[in-house]
Amino acid sequence: MVSDPRRVFIVAGLDFLQRKASLNAIKSRILQQKSTQLNILTFYGKEIDIRLLEEHAFTFSFDREKIVIIKDAYNLSREIREFLLQNYKKIVSTNYIILEIERDYFQLRRDKKIVNDKFFSFIFRQAVSFKAVSRQRQVSLEDFKRSIRKKDLSSSLYFLEKLFERGNTREMGPLILGILVRETAYSNNFFDKEKKFSHLWEADRAIKEKGIDTKLAIELLLAKLFSSPAAAEI
Repeated sequence: MVSDPRRVFIVAGLDFLQRKASLNAIKSRILQQKSTQLNILTFYGKEIDIRLLEEHAFTFSFDREKIVIIKDAYNLSREIREFLLQNYKKIVSTNYIILEIERDYFQLRRDKKIVNDKFFSFIFRQAVSFKAVSRQRQVSLEDFKRSIRKKDLSSSLYFLEKLFERGNTREMGPLILGILVRETAYSNNFFDKEKKFSHLWEADRAIKEKGIDTKLAIELLLAKLFSSPAAAEI
């Protein structure tokens, strides 16, 4: 198989913000080279349904190409890896592929799963690799606050995950909810503010009265808050 390596990219590293910066740099570089708009599709390694992947990502379109981002690519199922390998030439003829992997790049290149797998060993030979910083920076509540203010749901969910990993759930839950209450209070849109406070109250009640897992309740809450037309004002 022969292809243009500039259509396939691997972003690997432990630091989330560095990986995100690399992803944004790749997308900007691709978009600057194209005179037409491109669709950007994102999939998650563990959750990919092969039928949806084929239908939405790899069907030919006459009017625009696609940038297909596969996050958590290390955990792609064997079925998906075989599909991508068998259809590689066709796929890269009309798509840009970015694989994101939360692993240290140099350790990854020695990982038996990578070395011994036909798909991964092939893709590492074809792709342009972006090596994000290997050291994983400790996530803080300030990181979470900034992601909320930027209306960055993916970053907010990532920071939430890391904060709960290192903190006591009983203590972290009220801290996160307190941040969301304060940030919501800053909104100048009174109607939207009332709606968001309703979502916050529902989440608090779900945790305290219904026994819903705190992290899950906050993840669902974030999805609701960011779905608001005025979410940028949170």
